[in-house]
Amino acid sequence: MSCMAVTLAGADSPSQHLQLAAFTAMAAVVFIWLGRRQRRTGRSLVAPNETVRAGDRLIQPPPRSRGYRTAGCVWIGVGGIFVLPAVFNIVAAIHEIMR
Repeated sequence: MSCMAVTLAGADSPSQHLQLAAFTAMAAVVFIWLGRRQRRTGRSLVAPNETVRAGDRLIQPPPRSRGYRTAGCVWIGVGGIFVLPAVFNIVAAIHEIMR
Protein backbone atom coordinates (compact mmCIF):
# COMPACT_ATOMS: atom_id res chain seq x y z
CA MET A 1 0.00 0.00 0.00
CA SER A 2 2.78 2.46 0.88
CA CYS A 3 4.52 1.71 -2.43
CA MET A 4 1.34 2.62 -4.29
CA ALA A 5 0.96 5.87 -2.32
CA VAL A 6 4.56 6.82 -3.07
CA THR A 7 4.06 6.05 -6.75
CA LEU A 8 0.89 8.11 -6.88
CA ALA A 9 2.60 11.02 -5.13
CA GLY A 10 5.36 10.99 -7.73
CA ALA A 11 8.11 11.07 -5.10
CA ASP A 12 10.70 8.48 -4.21
CA SER A 13 12.70 10.11 -1.43
CA PRO A 14 11.89 12.12 1.70
CA SER A 15 13.39 15.25 0.14
CA GLN A 16 11.05 14.98 -2.83
CA HIS A 17 8.11 14.53 -0.48
CA LEU A 18 9.15 17.63 1.45
CA GLN A 19 9.55 19.62 -1.78
CA LEU A 20 6.05 18.61 -2.88
CA ALA A 21 4.72 19.47 0.58
CA ALA A 22 6.34 22.91 0.45
CA PHE A 23 4.94 23.60 -3.03
CA THR A 24 1.40 22.55 -2.16
CA ALA A 25 1.55 24.45 1.15
CA MET A 26 2.60 27.63 -0.69
CA ALA A 27 -0.25 27.18 -3.16
CA ALA A 28 -2.67 26.68 -0.26
CA VAL A 29 -1.46 29.85 1.46
CA VAL A 30 -1.87 31.90 -1.73
CA PHE A 31 -5.38 30.62 -2.45
CA ILE A 32 -6.54 31.04 1.14
CA TRP A 33 -5.06 34.57 1.31
CA LEU A 34 -6.76 35.57 -1.93
CA GLY A 35 -10.05 34.05 -0.81
CA ARG A 36 -9.99 35.79 2.57
CA ARG A 37 -9.17 39.10 0.88
CA GLN A 38 -11.99 38.75 -1.61
CA ARG A 39 -14.48 37.59 1.03
CA ARG A 40 -13.55 40.47 3.34
CA THR A 41 -13.73 43.21 0.71
CA GLY A 42 -16.61 41.83 -1.35
CA ARG A 43 -14.91 43.11 -4.48
CA SER A 44 -13.03 41.54 -7.36
CA LEU A 45 -9.38 40.68 -6.85
CA VAL A 46 -8.47 42.85 -9.85
CA ALA A 47 -10.49 45.95 -8.92
CA PRO A 48 -8.82 48.32 -6.46
CA ASN A 49 -10.57 49.30 -3.24
CA GLU A 50 -9.87 53.01 -3.55
CA THR A 51 -11.07 55.76 -5.82
CA VAL A 52 -9.07 56.35 -8.98
CA ARG A 53 -8.47 59.72 -10.64
CA ALA A 54 -9.04 59.64 -14.40
CA GLY A 55 -8.58 63.05 -15.94
CA ASP A 56 -10.64 65.51 -13.92
CA ARG A 57 -12.98 62.92 -12.35
CA LEU A 58 -12.79 60.48 -9.46
CA ILE A 59 -14.00 56.98 -10.29
CA GLN A 60 -15.49 55.13 -7.34
CA PRO A 61 -14.64 51.46 -6.75
CA PRO A 62 -17.29 48.90 -7.69
CA PRO A 63 -19.86 48.23 -4.98
CA ARG A 64 -19.53 45.21 -2.73
CA SER A 65 -21.11 42.10 -4.15
CA ARG A 66 -22.41 38.93 -2.57
CA GLY A 67 -21.12 36.99 -5.58
CA TYR A 68 -17.54 38.12 -4.90
CA ARG A 69 -17.88 37.08 -1.25
CA THR A 70 -19.10 33.68 -2.38
CA ALA A 71 -16.21 33.41 -4.83
CA GLY A 72 -13.88 34.22 -1.92
CA CYS A 73 -15.29 31.26 -0.01
CA VAL A 74 -14.68 29.08 -3.08
CA TRP A 75 -11.03 30.23 -3.23
CA ILE A 76 -10.67 29.34 0.45
CA GLY A 77 -12.07 25.88 -0.34
CA VAL A 78 -9.58 25.46 -3.19
CA GLY A 79 -6.79 26.39 -0.77
CA GLY A 80 -8.12 23.82 1.68
CA ILE A 81 -7.88 21.17 -1.02
CA PHE A 82 -4.18 22.02 -1.40
CA VAL A 83 -3.61 21.55 2.34
CA LEU A 84 -4.36 17.82 2.20
CA PRO A 85 -1.53 16.87 -0.21
CA ALA A 86 0.88 18.94 1.86
CA VAL A 87 -0.05 17.00 4.99
CA PHE A 88 0.09 13.65 3.19
CA ASN A 89 3.53 14.43 1.76
CA ILE A 90 4.86 15.46 5.16
CA VAL A 91 3.56 12.23 6.67
CA ALA A 92 5.09 10.23 3.79
CA ALA A 93 8.45 11.97 4.30
CA ILE A 94 8.41 11.20 8.01
CA HIS A 95 7.45 7.61 7.24
CA GLU A 96 10.36 7.26 4.77
CA ILE A 97 12.81 8.79 7.27
CA MET A 98 11.73 6.39 10.02
CA ARG A 99 12.20 3.31 7.80
